[in-house]
Amino acid sequence: MASPDPVAARAFYGGLFGWRFNDDGHFTLNGRAAAGLRQGSKAAWLISISTDDPAGTADAVVRAGGAVRLAPTSVRDLGTAGVFTDTGGASFGTWLRSRFVGAQVSFEPGAICWYELASHDLAGTNAFYKEVFGWHTVEAESNPGDPYFEFHHNNDTVGGLAPIDHRFPDDVPDHWTACFMVTDCVTACERVAELGGTVARAPQPVSAGYYARVADPTGAHFALIELAEEYTF
Repeated sequence: MASPDPVAARAFYGGLFGWRFNDDGHFTLNGRAAAGLRQGSKAAWLISISTDDPAGTADAVVRAGGAVRLAPTSVRDLGTAGVFTDTGGASFGTWLRSRFVGAQVSFEPGAICWYELASHDLAGTNAFYKEVFGWHTVEAESNPGDPYFEFHHNNDTVGGLAPIDHRFPDDVPDHWTACFMVTDCVTACERVAELGGTVARAPQPVSAGYYARVADPTGAHFALIELAEEYTF
C-alpha cells in the first residue's frame, strides 16, 4: 500500500492485524511477509499480479486499451514491478519475482484472502483481463439481486468481479479491493473505528460469510471477510 503517513499506517495495521514492520518495507504476520508499504501522496492499496514477462504484459495492456502508469522497473534485486490501469481506470500492479517472491501468508486471520474488481463495464473488463492475463469469468454465488462473478486462470480462481450498482456510492470509479480475513467481522470493524479508521459498509452476510468495507485513517479502502466455517475459496 501507499500512504502519506507510513508511521500512522504501521500503527493502524499493527493494531488491527497484529502486523509488524520490517526495515525492508514489508509488513509481516508471525514473521512472514503479508504486505508492502511505501510513502505516497495518496493512500491506496495496490494489488500485484504475477507475470513472467513484464515487457510483454505492458504491451498487452496497451493493446487491450489500458495504460502504463509505471513501466516495468527493477526493484533492487527483489524483482520487477509495473503499474497499470485497465480500460475502466482501475489500477493494478505486476510483479516478476526474483529474490522476493511476494506475500508469504494468505487465507488466515490477518492475511490477504481475496481480491475483487468493481467495474462499470463488465464486458469491457472481461475482454481486457482475458487479453492481458488469459483470465475468463464465471458466474458465482451471491445474494439475490446482487450479481457477482469470479475471474479464473486455468483451473484457479484468482479474484472476484462485481458490477458497480446499488452496493456502491454514487460516482465511485472502477477499482480493485484487497480483502483480508478476520475471525469476527463485527469486532474487526469496531477495532477499525477505535484505531481511527472508518467503516464504509457495515458487516453484512454474503455467500462466503460476512463482508465489510473499511478505510484506514488516511483513507485507504480495503475489505474484511469473516468466512463461514463450511466455505472455502
